[in-house]
Amino acid sequence: MATPFRLKRSSVTGKRPDALQKGELAINFYDGHLFAERDTGGVGIGTTITLLTPWKESFGGGAIQYTGVVTATRYEGEGGNLTLGTPSSGSFRTGAFTLSSSAKVDNSIEELNFILGKLVPPAPTNISGVSLSLTGTAGNARLCAGFTPTNNTGGSAPVAGTQYTRNTDSTITTNYITEYGPGDSGTVTGFVNAVGVGTTTLNVSFGVAAVKSDNGTYDALQIANDKDAANSSRDTGIDALFYEVYDARLINAASPDGYNKAHISQLGNNTADVFWYEDPSTVTAPVIAFANPTPPNPAAHVVANSSGIPHYTNNAANNFLYQIGVTNASGDMYTQNAFVTTPGGTTAIFNNLGNFNYTDFTDGGGGAPRAGANPPVRNFGVGAGFAPAVAVVTQTIRDLHTTATTNYFSLFTATTPYGTDSNERPADLAGVTGINIMGTTARTNVIDEDNIAINSLGTGSGNATRVNAGAAADNPAPIYTAFNANATPNAQEATVRGGVLRHDQTNYTTFLPQGPNLSVGRNGAQYFQMELIRSNVSQFNISVTGSYGGCWVCLPDNSAWTSSLTGTNGWASMFAAYRGSGIPTSAEPGCASGGNMSGNSGTFTSVFGTESSSNDSNNRILIRWRLDAGDSITAMSFSAT
Repeated sequence: MATPFRLKRSSVTGKRPDALQKGELAINFYDGHLFAERDTGGVGIGTTITLLTPWKESFGGGAIQYTGVVTATRYEGEGGNLTLGTPSSGSFRTGAFTLSSSAKVDNSIEELNFILGKLVPPAPTNISGVSLSLTGTAGNARLCAGFTPTNNTGGSAPVAGTQYTRNTDSTITTNYITEYGPGDSGTVTGFVNAVGVGTTTLNVSFGVAAVKSDNGTYDALQIANDKDAANSSRDTGIDALFYEVYDARLINAASPDGYNKAHISQLGNNTADVFWYEDPSTVTAPVIAFANPTPPNPAAHVVANSSGIPHYTNNAANNFLYQIGVTNASGDMYTQNAFVTTPGGTTAIFNNLGNFNYTDFTDGGGGAPRAGANPPVRNFGVGAGFAPAVAVVTQTIRDLHTTATTNYFSLFTATTPYGTDSNERPADLAGVTGINIMGTTARTNVIDEDNIAINSLGTGSGNATRVNAGAAADNPAPIYTAFNANATPNAQEATVRGGVLRHDQTNYTTFLPQGPNLSVGRNGAQYFQMELIRSNVSQFNISVTGSYGGCWVCLPDNSAWTSSLTGTNGWASMFAAYRGSGIPTSAEPGCASGGNMSGNSGTFTSVFGTESSSNDSNNRILIRWRLDAGDSITAMSFSAT
């Protein structure tokens, strides 16, 4: 039978052994303490009796007790049952919340954190989702079709026809994102696609814990304006010495050809991505050229005559055609809705063409012509066999009465991301002196020989119309036979061409549409005579703009009038003053009141003295103008005084 092994022992509480052999144990089974001899090897205090179990376990287990100081490098486990104990002052002072020696440590810390949270200002805004934008790019453009652009983003590929920021110098710089935090901790990194292009770890830059300012350039990442968040204009109301904010941007970061993105990150927060297309195209600016101008076919054109001179009407049969060609119409990218514009709008004789899109053009296609599309193919109208891209232009006649002698075709501007060719115009037609047009709308703001304005004058309706001028003299026997606008005018007749009454010695065989040669035998005075049919007129105003050599008025079917002016065949002169009473006479044939005409512009009053147009059997008033070489009238009207 084995021999029982027993330790030195005692049942007296608090008793310790006086001496033990090395390796010998002793137990106080009342206190539950175990003792051994500790040999320090002659260092410090000599051999001592050491308590190996300095705690007491409560009866029934579940807890241990220790009196004295416990030192440890680490505590683990549930701290909910740790109490605060009694402070060295003997009691807790009154503060933000009530403490006691039995208060649990974890609950007290949670309450303290809650109270401190009310005292600490909110942190500054971080960079999560902040918009990042590029600066110094080549603007915006849309991606062409017909090729697969390089996609460096690792995400969705760029789409033809979509607008992207365009860059061309193989580097990108963003605008600063400003006053974001935290500015005193965490690593800030800039990325182009998935490649880090610059990084730095932020430090405390002020206060007793300051390390250094983080302002600086770190490869392609730049930090600036690192400061106390109390000075932030974004997040106002932050107390000083709590947080820092900073500005950041990418600067001169490498940008590979193709579709790219960039962002900045810090502490797991990322700005929004900014996207762009690095355009590797070598296409140069567009170049405009014109070809094959085609005027209306004389066999089919539609004209209206004025003074025997043909004018194009605003009829589709009178359209002018030519081709516009654009070399270098696109590269990898294009400009939508502004490819070819007509900045001048309407011209003197042609309507506004509006803008031209790629769908209006066709290029050579390397031997198989390609119709333009929107979006266009890459390199549309570029290179031998492809250039230029060509469109047919149709210029339509305006509804006006005028003449154009130069620069009558529209201006064109071609714009691509690679440059602009501005304000190009087809050359004037070779051998053509001018183009005459006369729209179908009756107008009184210019001279129309069958529609000269009468405004609120006498009794009657209709405007003044041209009649034959009669003999080649200032005061011939008055006639008022209908004027034939379709016949070549007599040598003494002035013409109305392009809305202007003029002394005319023009060869219209070099005009479009081709007209008569009026350059021969017409160097003398020329006349323009019209009739007004109105009753109850004894005086009226004549408004005229231009130059002229004489103006006369006649009541041809009023015997009293013509008898008084037998020496002038019934013509009274607006270049001489009215005599003041009665009817103008051969000796005093003036009929101007309030100012005589002298061949200049103005409004002048003609008086009939004691007579009235009602005394003319047909209520007819004749007005006769003389034009000498160089004279012309651009506007004329008649009205009540």
